[in-house]
Amino acid sequence: MPLLHMFRRWRGFTLIELLVVIAIIAILIGLLLPAVQKVREAAARIQCSNNLKQMSLATINCADTHQGSMPPGDGLYPVLFPSPNNSYASVFFHILPYLEQQNAYNLTLQPNDPHGNNGNNPTYSPFWNVLNVKVKSYVCPSDATNSGNGGWNSGLLSYAYNAQAFPIQWAPQMRYPASIQDGTSNTIFFTDQQAACNGFWPDWGPSIVDANWPQPTGPSSLFIMQPRNTSACSQNALASSFHTAGINVGLGDGSVRFLAQGVSGWTWWYALTPNAGDVLGSDW
Repeated sequence: MPLLHMFRRWRGFTLIELLVVIAIIAILIGLLLPAVQKVREAAARIQCSNNLKQMSLATINCADTHQGSMPPGDGLYPVLFPSPNNSYASVFFHILPYLEQQNAYNLTLQPNDPHGNNGNNPTYSPFWNVLNVKVKSYVCPSDATNSGNGGWNSGLLSYAYNAQAFPIQWAPQMRYPASIQDGTSNTIFFTDQQAACNGFWPDWGPSIVDANWPQPTGPSSLFIMQPRNTSACSQNALASSFHTAGINVGLGDGSVRFLAQGVSGWTWWYALTPNAGDVLGSDW
């Protein structure tokens, strides 16, 4: 009799019991998945925020190294007229040495001026397959359009520079912090932009609010939230967020702010102008 009780005690699960257990597990997974996705997005947004911080700090260090002269959005630097060992490209190229990419930058030195803009002097230039670097700080993990291996030999990036703070070469040169009269903590230097919405980063861009292209300025330059039509954002050259409920921006003091999706077009524009005397709205 005791042996019979033992066999009965160790009987297997019935089909109904198995189905109940599977249903409970499925419900738990359904409840946990959104929470896991939120945690992953929060971690990606933090990484993206850190990237923007590194770019802003690199720009400040670059300007400090060159007696306050800020790198242009596109053009010669650090001297605006033809001089030996100038670099010629966008601000993203000029700040490479301050993003721990000095070796990659040094390898771009060419004995003759490939662009013809530096008086045939030795020039640091990213073109003609002399730049070979993948800059981790230029890729946001939330940017699904950035595979990290497009755009010639240097990859795409997930950000754009503010052309009001980094004008092209033939505009008056900006100086840090003297030219940022509206306050470095109130002026956007860099912002999110989907890689699908920009091109080869060492050259002219990617940029926003550059009237020379022309790109939208004023309130019409307000950023796009997770655009589905990437060709539209490419044509309009607007900042675009791949995050939820807002966009990351790197400011002129080296800090980063997450602007909520509901920010007004005027507040956005005021934060892009470095010396217009604008007062940011309460939604900043």
